[in-house]
Amino acid sequence: MSAMARTASDALHTSGYRLTTQRQMVWDTLRLSKKHLDAEAICTSIRRRNPRFNLATTYRSLEVLEKLGLVKQTRIGERGYYELAEEGQDHYHLVCDECGSTLHIEGDHMVPVLHHITDEHGFVVSTADLVVHGRCARCQARASR
Repeated sequence: MSAMARTASDALHTSGYRLTTQRQMVWDTLRLSKKHLDAEAICTSIRRRNPRFNLATTYRSLEVLEKLGLVKQTRIGERGYYELAEEGQDHYHLVCDECGSTLHIEGDHMVPVLHHITDEHGFVVSTADLVVHGRCARCQARASR
């Protein structure tokens, strides 16, 4: 069992949950993905191996995994996209309004802003998710032709 799978199993067990087959399938789908997935994409991926898997089970599994801090959701437009919540892996999203591509910017660029929010406004931040909309370099180049 990998360290990440062991972490999920331990976190679930410590909180009184089991790592069910369904939760394991959702976890593995997110762990193996190179991009954020919405619930429908997760379910579709799992159905390739298990045709009886349903969307309600996907949402229930995501809800538990998110509640325990193992998975995080990013809202982009009307949809929620999921990924593993890894410590020290903060990243932010640049979303192209033309082609829909999402670019991840990693780093601690938001740390000064978060400190300002706490220091100046007395608001203690538990999590932060930044989504910036605009036009990607490829779409800009295409428009200037």
